[in-house]
Amino acid sequence: MGEQWIEDFFETESLQRSVQSLEELNNNHRKEEFDWFDHWYPLHVVDTMDPTRPHKAQLLGMNLVLWNDGPTEHKKKIVGNWNAYRDSCPHRRAPLSEGRVEEDGSLSCSYHGWKFEGGPASSSGTQAAGGRCCSLPYSPRRFEDRHMAKAACEVFATKIADGMLWVFPQAGLEGILRSENRPLPLVSELHDDSSSTEWQWRIPAGVRDFPCGFDTMIENTLDPAHFCVAHHGTLGNRYTDPSAFGFSVERPLTSKEGFELDGDMGSLEFVPPCLVKYRPNFPAMPFQKNLLLATYCVPTKPGWVRPLANVLVRKSKNNDEDKMPDTLAKRALDIFMGPFTPTWFGHIASSIVLHQDAGLLHHQYRNMKSMGYYNSTFKEGSTTEKDLIYQDLCYTPNRVDKGIVTFRRWFDTMAGGDVPWACDNPPDSNNNMDNVDIYDMWDAHTKNCQYCSTAYANLEAIKKGAYAISLAALLFLPYESHERVAVTIVAGGLGFGLEKFNELFLRYEYHHHEND
Repeated sequence: MGEQWIEDFFETESLQRSVQSLEELNNNHRKEEFDWFDHWYPLHVVDTMDPTRPHKAQLLGMNLVLWNDGPTEHKKKIVGNWNAYRDSCPHRRAPLSEGRVEEDGSLSCSYHGWKFEGGPASSSGTQAAGGRCCSLPYSPRRFEDRHMAKAACEVFATKIADGMLWVFPQAGLEGILRSENRPLPLVSELHDDSSSTEWQWRIPAGVRDFPCGFDTMIENTLDPAHFCVAHHGTLGNRYTDPSAFGFSVERPLTSKEGFELDGDMGSLEFVPPCLVKYRPNFPAMPFQKNLLLATYCVPTKPGWVRPLANVLVRKSKNNDEDKMPDTLAKRALDIFMGPFTPTWFGHIASSIVLHQDAGLLHHQYRNMKSMGYYNSTFKEGSTTEKDLIYQDLCYTPNRVDKGIVTFRRWFDTMAGGDVPWACDNPPDSNNNMDNVDIYDMWDAHTKNCQYCSTAYANLEAIKKGAYAISLAALLFLPYESHERVAVTIVAGGLGFGLEKFNELFLRYEYHHHEND
């Protein structure tokens, strides 16, 4: 009993000392201001994007339009370069994301028909030029060149890497030049010559936006302890898995390089501004660090985040995989990473896991916001511009929370305490989130994913066909025939089953009290 008290005391005292060091860290790093707009961010998964139409997106509070400038020849789209423009036509500021990609590959504004060109990629692979207006249908011919010269769009540099479309959030020539000197925060395991061929890699959940803070999602990915409870029945067991897990520092925290931890549940790494890498290894997820979850938590607009989760599995050697315990987590991984699992199924089925977090994160963000965590008012003589820091609101006495506490040091003392959102989506415009559908799938993902939108349309057609066959059998086959009964029941059952399954494309609601 006495030994346990001493252990608990020093564990708590150690974390309290780390909290007390926040002021010292703030004094040391206040001059090293973190520039959120001086980094590359992955914004989309390329193979899920329909190149024949524009895509609306947000980044750091800016409204953007993503589009492909390849021409359409013989009714077939030739994939060209992916471009990122401010989602605002220079004419009357109508959204270009409501426009069209024309057959010549230009982006057309649907308000008055102004058209804009894409641009060629540079030698480094950066898509940066472009934005020039190439058609002003209402301008007199003698003035058209002069008018077009002043009608350029605001352009952002883009790159394609690891299957994702990356955007550099500084526009114009200065942003393009700066982007050339800024490395992409790639998952090093995919590019290290000694290990890149050892990994099987996927982005199984696709692309979707969640109604919670960027920092709330970072916390979630740095918190392997939540797998045990929040993902009861899919990745863990709330009654048998929790334990006094701990983490220790492997690489100390810095403003630009983040930090790395190792401990009883595996290893954690945070790479600013938004990459979290987790290699799990504990009884519920006994992968011996042969599984890597690399998640980019992209800050889109206040109260919203776009997590792009890369899953890497080390290719088994000497049947090591067969020796691994058959846990819930391993079964879920086998489904998502299986070679015969359709891409769209991985996207839709992932909501069964992701929505176990969705309600918790949404309301956690709202609680923190309502309690004043994101309020910034500079006070003379103060060491921080924030009214409150994380430890003023949250009690984190255990070593299993070390990843969260360390990230909050970076966020509060090195990165300004909040994302400096651009004026397109200022924080004050996001106060009322009462009408947000936390569990929506259609607007958040399905309609914007070419895999899932196509699969939904096909499955809906099969469903309607099954119902039609069932009805036809009931009406037209001989009354007392066995075929009439069999076809009616089988076809009707198929239609009903697809009707229930297809709801996953639209909405999936989850509540923890219903999960026994």
